[in-house]
Amino acid sequence: MSLSESWRRFTHRLSGRRVTAEDERLIALFQNRAELKKELKAIEDERARLLDRLKLQEGSTLRVEEQLGALEQYMGRPEEAAKSVAYFQLRAVWRAASRRVEMFGAELARQQKDRERKQQLAEFQRTQRGRLDVVDRELVDAAVMHDQLSAEQKLAAERRAAMRGFWNYFRRRKQDEDIAERATRIEETSAAIATLNDRKREIEAEAPPEYPGLSVEGKRAVNLATIAVAESLYDRYSAGGVADLARQCTMQRVYDTHYGTHDQCQSLIQLASGAIGDLDRLHEDLQDIKIRTDRLRTGAVYRNETDTVPVIESINPPPASGSRRATSNVLLEEFWDLYKVLVR
Repeated sequence: MSLSESWRRFTHRLSGRRVTAEDERLIALFQNRAELKKELKAIEDERARLLDRLKLQEGSTLRVEEQLGALEQYMGRPEEAAKSVAYFQLRAVWRAASRRVEMFGAELARQQKDRERKQQLAEFQRTQRGRLDVVDRELVDAAVMHDQLSAEQKLAAERRAAMRGFWNYFRRRKQDEDIAERATRIEETSAAIATLNDRKREIEAEAPPEYPGLSVEGKRAVNLATIAVAESLYDRYSAGGVADLARQCTMQRVYDTHYGTHDQCQSLIQLASGAIGDLDRLHEDLQDIKIRTDRLRTGAVYRNETDTVPVIESINPPPASGSRRATSNVLLEEFWDLYKVLVR
């Protein structure tokens, strides 16, 4: 209710005039009108926002259509068609190789997590077993003591019952004191056994600790192996310059590339097509990856104790040998989108 309406009703009360039902209906009508105006304003604002988004989307769609049209015209020229096919084939090589590196890194991280979790559980169980062994030894000692005291108490009770006559009065009193003292020790031993059993149950009921995630050493191991896989793929597809040309495609538009004559483009298309098919059938050479990982580990340097990605300058790729060209520093050149899959 507005301030003016409240004031009007207050003056009516002062003058002795009662608020009628018609006045109440008018007040409710004005209140509903104000609420409707607010909702209408919110709807108009939302409509304006959606219209702005629609205009942006229409602009994006128009630009994509223009690009497609330009690409169609570009590829319609015979001298450019082969180059364009080679360009997109090389991009397909890059995507397929990047996917292989990503899948390998993810699987390696999963295996490393499983190993670390198993080690964590084994350590927890070993520590738990050691604590239980301590309690079990204390339980055995307490049970032996309880049985010994109980046997002594039984024998003492039998001796006490055999002491008759007034001449055994002082002996009976001494025996009663011993029996009472031994009974106290039996109770204490029974209480200790109950406490030890409670402690044993508590230890057995303890839940394993939460897994905190990959350790720094685990992450470093995964990253070095992933870099080794990227190196292996580079060496595998460096013949004919396929690997380097595929990287160039990620930084150039199709209009800016040049692969030579039509025949040279056709040769490059065949190399790229072969690489794509090979990537689909490829099984990683784990022995080669291990050798590369060991080499990387010996030279890897990290900026601090918690860093998991080695310093670029510490990556020493294999040099050229025989017909094989030198391996590129895949971390420096970011081959196969390597930085995206390294764990941190």
